[in-house]
Amino acid sequence: MSENRGSLRAFSSYELTRETQPTSANLFAACRIKGKLVAKRVPTNAEVQGELISIFRGQEDMFREGVTTEIDFDGSWKPDEDELLFIPVPAEAEIFKEAVDSNTVSVDEIETQNFAEEGIKALFMGISGKGETRILVQRFTSHQILDRKFLLHLWENAFRRLEDTAFTLDTNLTCIIEEGLIKFKSQHKLRSIIDLREIYREATDQEVKDFAEHPKLHIADTRAFLDAANQPSRKLIKAVLSDETLDKYETKNIRTAAKKTGLEINVRGGKIVMPSQSKDIRALLQFLTEGRYLGPLSGQAYISNSHRPAD
Repeated sequence: MSENRGSLRAFSSYELTRETQPTSANLFAACRIKGKLVAKRVPTNAEVQGELISIFRGQEDMFREGVTTEIDFDGSWKPDEDELLFIPVPAEAEIFKEAVDSNTVSVDEIETQNFAEEGIKALFMGISGKGETRILVQRFTSHQILDRKFLLHLWENAFRRLEDTAFTLDTNLTCIIEEGLIKFKSQHKLRSIIDLREIYREATDQEVKDFAEHPKLHIADTRAFLDAANQPSRKLIKAVLSDETLDKYETKNIRTAAKKTGLEINVRGGKIVMPSQSKDIRALLQFLTEGRYLGPLSGQAYISNSHRPAD
């Protein structure tokens, strides 16, 4: 696990430049086309552009409100209300800054007549000042496209069916891109836009094999174990390997500690016997990554998906 997950970072010049900085009024869409993320410009008139600036900046204020700490994301951290997570901008996400910094006419315009088929994953705007640009990003889903529904709008004192392409904005930001970092609160929302596999890599087959061959483990069928190790389990395997958990603790101590949480671990010849079922494998791995614990009052066993060292 990352050692600097609770570190406090100095904020950018946002607070100092908030009221005076010039703002780009262009609205862009990040589209997933044949597996590749590309940026396109969403045409809007001057009146709408002014309203968009107000909406996005208001959402930026909400996104940053009460935030005191920025944490280097390690794949497992779930932030509190006063925290933001951050990762370096991956290669495919460079398209956000390239679009904002480019000449507007050089960015392809979205096909308005084929809007629903454009594969839009996010809408974004750039706000610049004092030589730096921050990019405000909203997630976009198919549910925001209104032309798929039977909608009525008022026209000359009567309601008529909406026939033109229309869409709605999200009510909050998914992330802010600034200082070479992506700052966010929900990895679920962020990964619906950007491929995060290069940021937190799951255990590869070779790493799973290395884990299976650890001298403190007994796995009867390595091939079957590889097949049974699903995505959540592979993330846990990666964490166990990174923390060197099996190297740090004796088998009997692991077994005793697990039993206190209501988890029975079989030991054979001084080795931990790996279960054969995916759910049982995951339960053991959750314990090894300290994600299983007893409630101090109830004595009930719980699973945690966010590890925070106590102060």
